[in-house]
Amino acid sequence: MKTQKRKYSLWQIVKKQLKAIHEGKRDFIYLLYLANAICAGGLPVVVIFLPKIIIEALVGGGSEIDVVRSVLAIVGISFLLAIGVAIAKGVSNAVFMPLRFAEFKKFNAKFMEIDYAYMEDLSFRDRVRIALTTLSSDFDGFEGAYRGLFDLFPLLLSVALYALMIGWFQPVIFLASVLGTVVFLIVKSESNKYVLKRKNDEARTARRKDYFYEVGYDFSYGKEIRLFDMGESLSQKYKQRSSEFIKVHEDMQTNRFRWGLWELVALLVQDAVAFFLILRGFYDGALSLGEVALYIGAVLALSTSLRLLSETLSLLNLNTRLTSDYYEFMEDGSFFSAKGNRKAFDSGIPVEIEFCNVSFKYPKTDQYIFKNFSFVIHKGEKLAIVGINGAGKSTLVKLITRMFDISEGTILLNGVDTREFDPQEFQRMFSVVFQDVNILAASVLENVIGGDADEDARKRGIACLEQAGLKDKIASLPRQYDTPLLKVIEADGVEMSGGQNQKIAIARALYKDANMIILDEPTAALDALAEAAIYQSFADLVQDKTTVFISHRLSSTRFCDRIALFSPEGLQEYGTHDELMGMKGEYYDMFTTQGKYYQNEVDAHA
Repeated sequence: MKTQKRKYSLWQIVKKQLKAIHEGKRDFIYLLYLANAICAGGLPVVVIFLPKIIIEALVGGGSEIDVVRSVLAIVGISFLLAIGVAIAKGVSNAVFMPLRFAEFKKFNAKFMEIDYAYMEDLSFRDRVRIALTTLSSDFDGFEGAYRGLFDLFPLLLSVALYALMIGWFQPVIFLASVLGTVVFLIVKSESNKYVLKRKNDEARTARRKDYFYEVGYDFSYGKEIRLFDMGESLSQKYKQRSSEFIKVHEDMQTNRFRWGLWELVALLVQDAVAFFLILRGFYDGALSLGEVALYIGAVLALSTSLRLLSETLSLLNLNTRLTSDYYEFMEDGSFFSAKGNRKAFDSGIPVEIEFCNVSFKYPKTDQYIFKNFSFVIHKGEKLAIVGINGAGKSTLVKLITRMFDISEGTILLNGVDTREFDPQEFQRMFSVVFQDVNILAASVLENVIGGDADEDARKRGIACLEQAGLKDKIASLPRQYDTPLLKVIEADGVEMSGGQNQKIAIARALYKDANMIILDEPTAALDALAEAAIYQSFADLVQDKTTVFISHRLSSTRFCDRIALFSPEGLQEYGTHDELMGMKGEYYDMFTTQGKYYQNEVDAHA
């Protein structure tokens, strides 16, 4: 797998991040960088003078008071610089995290606007995981780049001071140190190339591994895991996926170890050359014993600083590469379909949907779900869409609501091409109750009205919950409409039944007061009589709004104005219940066959 060429260089990322500091009105961070550079960069340079002073005092017979004064001066300066380093480090921990969280907010805002079609694309999910990984760590990725700069500037100052000190005495020593560092940087660069080349493998294997981990610890799966003895199977699958993930990491660690041996050789050669030149200077009489101690300390410190500098640059390069991937993701406009500028119609305006020679196939597939398909949902109509599972009923909902864009043809809403609408504005005109209901870890009322709202919104939300048939259930809850749901955040969260969750979703759809309402088999888990009763009740509640009822049970939707029967081949029959029964076609056969089972349910209820 080739490593993709990065869009932004290391210094372009640094520039973007420093700009983000200014845009976030956190210019004091620049002073923090400067203070840390002076304190952390100057501290080790000051400390290496201590052995020289002590040795020269002992050898030269200096007075005890002079030695003590010199030592105290160096210790005092070192103490002040160390305090400065500690303060700068502590403040940095408090300021870099908010910068990362601000990016999280931007990421979430973009993610919630991305076309739904990408949510089912595995390669897109891997890109999302890489972007999230960039934002998910205190020390890697986005925040790691800030911290890398924070560590880089002191090292640059230290190296500059050591270079002046050593280069003044013996430029060859400094050149040897620089040469060793260049070798170290080359080795690190090659090591990091492999890491970057495997990052997509890491994201893919981590996504697979984490799924089984999360399922195993998600209490909502607890009943199925225990009742159907899935624990061992999940453990085996987790073990298998973990092995794949570990294999990727082992390959990366092996690569690091192999290159690390060359790093060690470069450092040993560098130090050996430096020590040889210093000792030769001593025996030639060019250096005193104190100066030998000073220069050996300086060489060791320079060697350490250059190694840390190359590691910091290497890590900064890696983190800015990850951050570049994040910025590329954030700036990628291909995740959005062409946006029109039309606004949503007022909720009181009835809408009509017309499919004109529409063809559709899922992205990256060749099989068409619909081909040259034409169809009309009339204003104010109660339309039933029925058919067996796999007939494309739910796909039709995704096309109506523009979760997916069609491959060919046109969909009109009140005569206007749906692509002329802003996607968010367009989706404001639809309320959909899906078969799989997602309940948030919030209060019952917040699940309907979407968070804090004024008193009028609260009253409307309560009315919708009562219309959905939850009045008695909510009255029995400890905090009634303010009772938290799920046990994810609140310890006293309540777990509602599947049917009750579906009623909350119905209340949510009523509260939105959209132009068109779609029920996509939300009551499939109920028996046929219960489903028919809920559908009929819902039809009475929505009154004159255009409403689509989707079901594989034909008896639940016979009250509708028209019925559209779909099969995997497309639209098969269309008309009223009586018209379709009179045709004695596929609808007639399905209805009469299902009717035998419905009669059994009637007898059971009797």
